[in-house]
Amino acid sequence: MHSSTVFPSLAAFLLVGLFASLFLVPLGYTLTNTCATCQGNGNVQCSTCGGSGKCWVCNGTGEIWYAPETDDWCAFCKGTGVCYDCKGTRVRVCEECWGSGIISYWMYNAAGFTVILSVINIFFFLGLLGLSYVGSTFYLSFNEWVYEVEDMGFWFNPSFTTWLFAKDPKRWLKWQSGFGFVFAVYLGVLLFGLISLNHVTSESFFLGVSVGVLVTLLFSIVFYKAFATRFEEIMGVLP
Repeated sequence: MHSSTVFPSLAAFLLVGLFASLFLVPLGYTLTNTCATCQGNGNVQCSTCGGSGKCWVCNGTGEIWYAPETDDWCAFCKGTGVCYDCKGTRVRVCEECWGSGIISYWMYNAAGFTVILSVINIFFFLGLLGLSYVGSTFYLSFNEWVYEVEDMGFWFNPSFTTWLFAKDPKRWLKWQSGFGFVFAVYLGVLLFGLISLNHVTSESFFLGVSVGVLVTLLFSIVFYKAFATRFEEIMGVLP
């Protein structure tokens, strides 16, 4: 099989394989722990009455001496003297576990973290590459003088990328693929790491990042190999 078809097929295979893994590979598991707030009881001491079961306004008497217009009747407990929050039971349902006594956490396993991170990285890679293409095309549209420049010189020159895009599209794609890989990994790990930090073990995190970076690197190389020549043919290189 010719290389012109091998690399595009491999790039498509990687994309399809990653997306299929999102549905075929178990991405994580449910971790169940005893609720630390209620110690597994499902109930906690009522904070309104402090566990006394009495109305905190009338102190359980059902009367308020300083409210003669209400005939000394406590409006908070309606004269019952019991806490209006716990109804005199002295406890209330734990809001942390909602009375179940257990806390369930979704945790990513190493495979799930790797697959999701790889997909995010590749999306960033393709997105950044697309933005670079649009930006270079835009700047080239009103800087056509770069076609006449044989050597732009120092590559930190603000017009260097536009010049490279016009004069050597294959090299431009190579550079953008390299920068795209670096920034895609940085953004992917930062974004997904912050979101999933409490849902992944340190071992799964480091393993997922390591393998995810390798997968993204492989895809960026394959992508460049697949489209470099075709991109150069589409753009054309003026002498």
